[in-house]
Amino acid sequence: MPKKICPGKGCDNLINMKEKRCPSCAPIRKAEKAEHNRKYDTQVRDKTSVNFYHSSAWRKLRQHVLIRDNYLCQECLKESHITSAEIVHHIIEIKDDPSLSLKADNCISLCKACHNKVDHKYRSN
Repeated sequence: MPKKICPGKGCDNLINMKEKRCPSCAPIRKAEKAEHNRKYDTQVRDKTSVNFYHSSAWRKLRQHVLIRDNYLCQECLKESHITSAEIVHHIIEIKDDPSLSLKADNCISLCKACHNKVDHKYRSN
């Protein structure tokens, strides 16, 4: 099976192509991601959004949307690319129409790169 170098900082361990990080780097990345999310929640999101994104209703809907979309980025699929989805994005933002916050047809599964493009596209309009 082909191998690649672990992308962990200063790491040169070989890992399988499907793995994201080696066993020694994975917990470090998980902690970094948790810290990033904590800072985002405290410095960027308002209290209402933090509560919403930590609610069981959102977690259930998010899981439902990922399953519905087969864990694939829907924007990449439009270009015939197969990419794993990591983010469930609200097509119409919650702040624009709170009544759509828990509607599956207002959500789409995206990879991080497409989410950044979509988010930027809407913010610049």
